[in-house]
Amino acid sequence: MVLNRHFLHTIFFLLVLGFISGCSVEKNTRITRAYHNLTAHYNVYFNGKESLKTGVERINNSLEDDYSKILPVFKSSDPGTSQTATSEMEYAIQKASKLIKVHSITKNPKRRKNRTERYQRLAAREEYNNWIDDAYILMGQAYYYMHNFNSAIENFSYVTRKYNEEETSYDASIWLIRSFTMLERYVEASEVIQSLSSDEKFPKRLEGELALVTADYHMQQLEYKEAIPFLTIAAKKTASKTSKLRYKYILAQLYEETGDAFLASETYREVARMNPPYKMAFNARINAAEVFTGQGNAEKLKKELRQMLRDRKNVEFRDQIYFALANISKNEGNAELAKDLYIKSAATSLMNMHQRALSCLTLADLYFDEPDYMKSKAYYDSAMVVIDEKYPGYNDITERHLDLIRLVENITTVEKEDSLQRIAAMSEPERNALIDQWIRKAKEEEDRLKAEQQEQTTNRGYYQMNQGGLGLGSQQQGSGWYFYTPATVAYGRVEFRQIWGNRKLEDGWRRATKQSQTEIEAEKLAEEQKTDTIEDVIRVIDPKERDFYTQDLPLNDSLMTLSHGRIRDALYNAGRIFKTVYSNYPRAISSYLELNKRYPESIYKLTSYFELWDLYTKTGDISNAELYKSKIIIEHPESNYAKYLQNPNYFIELEAQKDSLNNIYQQTFYQFRQGNYSEAGKLAGQMIQMEPDSTMIPKIEFFQTIAQGTASDLGNFEKLLTSYISKYTKGETTPLAEKILTLIQDSTLADYQKLVELGYLNDQIENDELKETSLAANDEFGGKFSYDEELLHYFVIAYPKDAGVDVNRLKFDIANYNIDHYTKFDFDIETEGLGSNTEMLVVRALDNKENSLIYFRSIIRKREVFQAMKDVKYVNFVVSSTNYREITADKNYSEYLKFFIKNYSRFITGDFSEELLPTPEELMAQAKAEDEKFEERGTFVMVNSGRSSRIFTVETDAPQNFVVAVNDASLSLRQLMSEFSNFNRKNYRDSGLKISQQQIEDYRMVVIGSFATKNEALQYFTKVVTTRDLFASLGTMSYRNFLISEGNLARLIETSNLPNYMTFFSDVYLKDLPSGTSNEKTSPVQDTQQKEPVQTTKKPAVQSQPEPIIPAEPAYSGPFNTNMGAKHLFALIIPQTGVDENAVITAIKQFNTARFAAQNLKISETGFNTSQLMIQVEGLSDDNAALNYLMSIINNQDIFGLLQNAEYRNFIISEDNLKIFLEKKDIASYMEFYKRFYLNRKK
Repeated sequence: MVLNRHFLHTIFFLLVLGFISGCSVEKNTRITRAYHNLTAHYNVYFNGKESLKTGVERINNSLEDDYSKILPVFKSSDPGTSQTATSEMEYAIQKASKLIKVHSITKNPKRRKNRTERYQRLAAREEYNNWIDDAYILMGQAYYYMHNFNSAIENFSYVTRKYNEEETSYDASIWLIRSFTMLERYVEASEVIQSLSSDEKFPKRLEGELALVTADYHMQQLEYKEAIPFLTIAAKKTASKTSKLRYKYILAQLYEETGDAFLASETYREVARMNPPYKMAFNARINAAEVFTGQGNAEKLKKELRQMLRDRKNVEFRDQIYFALANISKNEGNAELAKDLYIKSAATSLMNMHQRALSCLTLADLYFDEPDYMKSKAYYDSAMVVIDEKYPGYNDITERHLDLIRLVENITTVEKEDSLQRIAAMSEPERNALIDQWIRKAKEEEDRLKAEQQEQTTNRGYYQMNQGGLGLGSQQQGSGWYFYTPATVAYGRVEFRQIWGNRKLEDGWRRATKQSQTEIEAEKLAEEQKTDTIEDVIRVIDPKERDFYTQDLPLNDSLMTLSHGRIRDALYNAGRIFKTVYSNYPRAISSYLELNKRYPESIYKLTSYFELWDLYTKTGDISNAELYKSKIIIEHPESNYAKYLQNPNYFIELEAQKDSLNNIYQQTFYQFRQGNYSEAGKLAGQMIQMEPDSTMIPKIEFFQTIAQGTASDLGNFEKLLTSYISKYTKGETTPLAEKILTLIQDSTLADYQKLVELGYLNDQIENDELKETSLAANDEFGGKFSYDEELLHYFVIAYPKDAGVDVNRLKFDIANYNIDHYTKFDFDIETEGLGSNTEMLVVRALDNKENSLIYFRSIIRKREVFQAMKDVKYVNFVVSSTNYREITADKNYSEYLKFFIKNYSRFITGDFSEELLPTPEELMAQAKAEDEKFEERGTFVMVNSGRSSRIFTVETDAPQNFVVAVNDASLSLRQLMSEFSNFNRKNYRDSGLKISQQQIEDYRMVVIGSFATKNEALQYFTKVVTTRDLFASLGTMSYRNFLISEGNLARLIETSNLPNYMTFFSDVYLKDLPSGTSNEKTSPVQDTQQKEPVQTTKKPAVQSQPEPIIPAEPAYSGPFNTNMGAKHLFALIIPQTGVDENAVITAIKQFNTARFAAQNLKISETGFNTSQLMIQVEGLSDDNAALNYLMSIINNQDIFGLLQNAEYRNFIISEDNLKIFLEKKDIASYMEFYKRFYLNRKK
């Protein structure tokens, strides 16, 4: 007791003494150190730490986990938590700041005469309070939880620099990784991870934390496979049950995401056995069942799920339980039971729209695979009600849904019209008796629905509910108003879209095009006038009235004819869809056979015969294929189909004939222009014998008319012209003929040659293919291409000659497309060689640019048209007749593509939704309606050729990366990385591609790699740049994409000279790209990134293009010596503060030893100015040796990783120039010299 009292007195005495002598931090004694350590720890730091803990707890409690997504490792990473615990975090910062300000002791202890080793260690310290580093970490953590990550990094970095011998530096490094990861500064995070992983002194207590932040680092980049081993370690190391449960659950999700269903199921079940919170336990059991693969005890799993169904707590989760049970049945091969359970899942999913969509889509896919297209479409209808553009795979779902709509509409049309015809054929008493039965049933159903207040029993009736409407009334709950239920709102949105399309909220939203008020009033007046002559048809909507059932019956001959027409069209259309969209050849054959059976002499007879021949050929039924081939040849001998079937080279020969015809036309026109009318008339006669295209006949006969008229008197000339005008009242040359006739009748035409001299004949009768147009000589293409939008335009497909394209098949598919959509047009489809490597298929001619774009936008969406181009790299575009001649003269289309993208690109972007547009004309109407809101999106790389910087080297055999560089330093690239991650998983799962981020000046870069060779990278590049959806998150941002080797990427980061690299990229990579890429849904023009040819003035094709003259650079007149052969050294200028210069020098020494040991390089250090110092590496023999050293050292992250947050310069310099440089101390002046004489040398 006495001892205890004595001890307390001693403590009290020390405290009093500390209070008296220790209030000041200017004294550094054992007592002052003890006092400040004690008060800092148990007073200031303790309170701040407790406040931080309270704040973290509040953050974790405020955020409810969404188990439909992969859980985040740290709840605090959610952006919504930044303001949750502001007061607690600010208090923690206040306490940490107070600790540092009040209790920091930096004054050295009093010097002793006897300087022992212990005293020397003590005197060498910069800080004598043991809690200062903890205070900085506490402050950094508080900033982190407030999402002020830059301030957090400053605090953590300070600890790692100033307290690198203390164990707290490892704690700070862990938090640095977390902060860098949240800022998407993944390179810096990776360097810290690697540094800690290789540190032998790393404390064992932090191994779990390091594994955890490493797992988070990978998960934030969607590298789920890489995250798994680290999260496994974290789960083993943590002592917290709550944390272990969370990490295990995330592990199960990662196994599921990476395709390891067995491990996912086992891990989910392990979580469920660990007695987790209710929601986690529920979702673990559900997910275990959903990923069940058949391995393990299925009965036990089903028993657990059925028990969950009986638990009243799970009423709102029945949809998920049924879905899990359905998955098990599906995996067991019991498809019928699985469908029943999926139906129950959809029917019980009242508020969980995501689950309803998932259940309906699963059902839709099951029925589609059977195939039962009617039921599949019904469930797609239900899914489309509740999903939007953000739903995973929305575009693919929408496309399949639209295809099914088209197909099912045709199938139901046949069924409906058949039923209507059968009822119409009944006698009136029989018909009325049948209708009366339906009316009684309608009344009974109405009474039943009125009595039934709850949702219908969940059985197979769900499908019938989809067929007759979604029965949304049964989904209301409580007192909520009908239009406030999520399903009702979603359904209304879909209905609106189907009727009106996507419309902005604005006045006049109903109009597809914006009209003036006068136009609107005119339309109203027209509608009022219509009411005088057209009686509105009012439909009966009450199913308890007879007229409801009779209003669509074809009860007279004209209505019956219309009904048969609808059946005929539907059978033909269904056959086309079965064949081209679904490759369901048996159903397509059945549809065509039914068509010909019912309507043997229909307008589709010949086309359906050819389709049947093609289908039987594809299915190997040679007998029936020959049957329909004979039918075509015998019954339609003059058709193109017959000629093709008898002569597979028919179209080639026809093309040759047309080429010959065009040549004669040119000769005819030349003779006409020269005034040799007689010779022109003879040539025109030859053309008539060659059966020219109908569009050319009026022009040819005009030549003949003029030739005959000029050879006779004016009276006969007048008769010939009158006859020509009456025959071709709307011909292109008719106005000219009328002018000549007027001159004759007015007696002002003494000689026809006078009319030529007056210029009447120069432009109006020439073939548009030969028409010259004034050129914009000052544009970037040197006036080479015409901007005239009214010229005839051609649609062109260009492909490699050696691609083995079935040209005849392609021509037939395009011809069928033209028949379907352009019945009033007569197109020519021809092929033409372009140089030695390229072939072009040309569809000509469309009236002008606008009509060509209608054709272009519509045909490129019809994948079935391009079946012959499968696996072929090709490009397509539209081109005016004048510009087409330029392409053929150059024997290359790459320069025109740049012109095309610039002047046509707003019509070919991917901005239009993939809606069902019945006609090409409607497609262009939408383009016009959206014309004002078009903006050019980030474009693909198209750069002028020029001299590439020597700093980049050709490394075709080295690993390559694909890069997207976005010109916005503040933009988050997480969504873009997510899109690429999903794309890579789908298309390159086994390639091991990784995604990282870099930054150079104002560009943020997503780097994807690596690819083993340049060719592999080019294939990836070609595929990616045609997938425009990948870049949707960038909106209107300007961006570039390119390929780059590992070494050149390091050099790019070092020099920050992106324009210089783009020139290098154009020279080295784009020249190797194929002339085009295959296209499915997007415009194939978008991937034509080729080296831009030197622009020259227009020359005949036979002449060679001159090399451009590059002006000589002016002679150098600066202070530095241009003698490059002298000895050189490498210089690195760094700040004197904020950088560990000793660590940098050590890293350089290690680099030199490993890479340049034989050169005996020396390292020295000197002050450059008051704020910077210069590290020099001497011993480089000349400029080439110095450049080689520079190329190697700038890739070394062990050196430059130490300078991540510092301003520094590195360069090579001769010994003579170093003296000048140190004298002038002008960095900017030398850097100009350095870039000119070192970096910008030619390779």
